[in-house]
Amino acid sequence: MLNNRMEFTWLRPLFWALVLVAFVGQTAFAGEPEVIYDKATDRLSIQADSDSLDGLLARIALLSGVEFLMDTKVEQPVSITLKDRPLEKGLKKIVQTLNLGHAMIYKKKEGQDQSAEPLLISMKIVPKGMENYPNLNLVPVVDVNGEAVIRSLSGRPLRAGQTPPTIFDYAEQRWQARLDKMPEEKRERIEEDMKQRQEKRVARIEEVENRRAEREKKVAEHRARREAAEEELRASNPELYELRKQQREEIRQKVMEELMQ
Repeated sequence: MLNNRMEFTWLRPLFWALVLVAFVGQTAFAGEPEVIYDKATDRLSIQADSDSLDGLLARIALLSGVEFLMDTKVEQPVSITLKDRPLEKGLKKIVQTLNLGHAMIYKKKEGQDQSAEPLLISMKIVPKGMENYPNLNLVPVVDVNGEAVIRSLSGRPLRAGQTPPTIFDYAEQRWQARLDKMPEEKRERIEEDMKQRQEKRVARIEEVENRRAEREKKVAEHRARREAAEEELRASNPELYELRKQQREEIRQKVMEELMQ
């Protein structure tokens, strides 16, 4: 039994990569809540119709970087419409609509003075009036290791000629703040795993780029040889050159006609 569990350990990152496909798109698939998060302004839009609270929060978590810890007893359907709300106000509206309690954890924004508004990094959602109850069964809506995989996937390496975005990415700031709060051993393990994934991705992109460059080089060499041969034929045998040119044009016209039918 132990060996079987070990054999399938490698499937966990694949599972969370599939979670990325399911949750991280800016808009939902049919039958799921629609969530749009603007990472430049930290604003949220939602259209949910009897969708699960856990699923809605998971989508918001993966887009915004906010960690949600939810008591298992508060899971329920949620129907709500939000239009371009500041993230924190939008989240408060969700719990108010469901008559739930909550507690929020903040971190001071880097490079800001003491009067600057702090950055929301984590939110606890509990039954109403039980915000300070010590024995709650709080469960993260997205496992931290799975989110680490997703964060490493979202930080895609840039191709040659691309430039990084200049907008302020609140989600990555929240993720970094949560890493900073983790026990050192756990944080180092997650950071090393993310680093290895990024390095593998960079290597794959470089390999793809090298293969593309090699193909383009071969195509260019083939084209140059063909043009040189045609030029030589035109100089040595103009009549045969024109005949072959005419034949190629007839073939091209025939192919075009067949495609148009």
